[in-house]
Amino acid sequence: MSLPETATPLVRTATGFFQAQALFAGIELGLFARLCTAPATAEEIQREFGLHPKLTRDYLDSLVAMELLGRDGSAYKPSPLTATYLDPRKPEYMGGFLAHNQRRLYPAWGKLPGFLRSGESLVQQLSEGDFTDGLYADPKRTRHFADAMDGYAVLLGRPLAQKYPWESVKSFTDLGGCRGLLTMRLAAAHSHLRGVTFDLPPLEPLFDELIEKEAGDSDLRDRVSYHAGSFFTDDLPDTQVYIFGHVLHDWVDERRRALVQRAFEQLPPGGTLLIYDSMIDDERRDAAFGLLMSLNMAMISGSSEYTVSEGAGWMKEAGFEVERPVPLNELSTLLIGNKPV
Repeated sequence: MSLPETATPLVRTATGFFQAQALFAGIELGLFARLCTAPATAEEIQREFGLHPKLTRDYLDSLVAMELLGRDGSAYKPSPLTATYLDPRKPEYMGGFLAHNQRRLYPAWGKLPGFLRSGESLVQQLSEGDFTDGLYADPKRTRHFADAMDGYAVLLGRPLAQKYPWESVKSFTDLGGCRGLLTMRLAAAHSHLRGVTFDLPPLEPLFDELIEKEAGDSDLRDRVSYHAGSFFTDDLPDTQVYIFGHVLHDWVDERRRALVQRAFEQLPPGGTLLIYDSMIDDERRDAAFGLLMSLNMAMISGSSEYTVSEGAGWMKEAGFEVERPVPLNELSTLLIGNKPV
């Protein structure tokens, strides 16, 4: 075996949290939101945010080097990436998702060695209930969680709207769709679609709040709705397509099979189930993000990600005819299962 030329990859990995924390700080301070309104010099930023004068320029120039900010002369401005995804006024804003990583996931990953020995998830440490109990017990936590899940809708709404043939579909239901941003984005992209978000009752007020923002002058209010309930115990809405998006990875295999089976039983003949997650490649060699996300899910909720073959297998067991997997983006894979006519 030949010797590697350099240890730089190890250094970059070991110090990757430098960049993560620099990003998180910009969100927490409100720096990105401020610069999306107008450029500012280092001196203006230092005064506005009460930053230490000896640290401000290094921090801002780090963000320039990370391509999160641009610098025009002495003025700092948002990069295209920041202007698109870190401006709270933009429809593609995903700051809530990134803040969730800082608030909930970053501290948990600092305890990885202990978790690898104990295997005890945060849910097991805190209560005997499932992971949703803590999320919805406090309205503030519910809103933070909904903000985080909106980030997934931003990432996946457009590719899902483009990579599945919605032209032949009249109705769909997003099972476990949080406050409904994905439902609204799919319905907005295809004006003939009617969509339902199905999730627990505490999220319904946030759906009502969001639809007012998303609909504007369109007919979206007439084409999307919220149905409160548990997808384990309550009847599922009548529809042509069910979606489980970043839902199965929240549960252990037995409950995943139960959800897929319920979807099959309640879909009409010719109906379709769409499942997407950060799935692991069948050889378990290439999907670094999916494998690390699997550890993340185990740490948070006691569940995991799964391979493409495992997901397709659950669908086939239930009776679906499964199509070839579709990559939605670099992080998520879509499985399509059709109920025979």
